[in-house]
Amino acid sequence: MQPVRAGAAASRDAERGAGVARRALDDAARVDSTLVASRLNTLLHAARPYGTAAVNDVRDRAKDLAAARPTAVAA
Repeated sequence: MQPVRAGAAASRDAERGAGVARRALDDAARVDSTLVASRLNTLLHAARPYGTAAVNDVRDRAKDLAAARPTAVAA
């Protein structure tokens, strides 16, 4: 695959993943548990390599949710 096409494919994958993450964050906002806090941190870690606007929005929302759940895992 050519570099430009590979970059476009990665961007589409990141955008698609951000859509799925938004729906998961909607559910996470309704649940208060240590496991959810841990998964928010996993999401934040996994989103690090991506810099699209959609991923940045997801990252910001996940940070806000993690901050609202101060546990030993999410702190």
